[in-house]
Amino acid sequence: MWGPLADALSRQLPEQRDAFQLSFSLGDAGRLEQMFIAAGFRDVRVERETRAGIIGSFDEYWAAIEAGTGQMPLAYVTLSEAQRRAVREEVRAALLPFVSNGRLEMSAEMLIGVGRA
Repeated sequence: MWGPLADALSRQLPEQRDAFQLSFSLGDAGRLEQMFIAAGFRDVRVERETRAGIIGSFDEYWAAIEAGTGQMPLAYVTLSEAQRRAVREEVRAALLPFVSNGRLEMSAEMLIGVGRA
């Protein structure tokens, strides 16, 4: 859901690439489990959850980015108009496979870790 935006912004602002990719850094269940254990938790369990969602249109999806709320949208609004246009078109192209009847049908995958202290 946010990967195409992170990739497009990374091309415009390469010095911030690591920060844009940070939210994806805990995608390895084993790594997350080891972090919980290293923090002193026991009976650790990590489960992968996928949530599907439908967004009415690309414009609706993009409105949240234009609002500038969050790390990546905030970086986006600081770009020049030409850069913003390039990012928007790159993201639109990347999301085309998820368009059905004008709506974006996407899913977000997350890891949920639990443990006892």
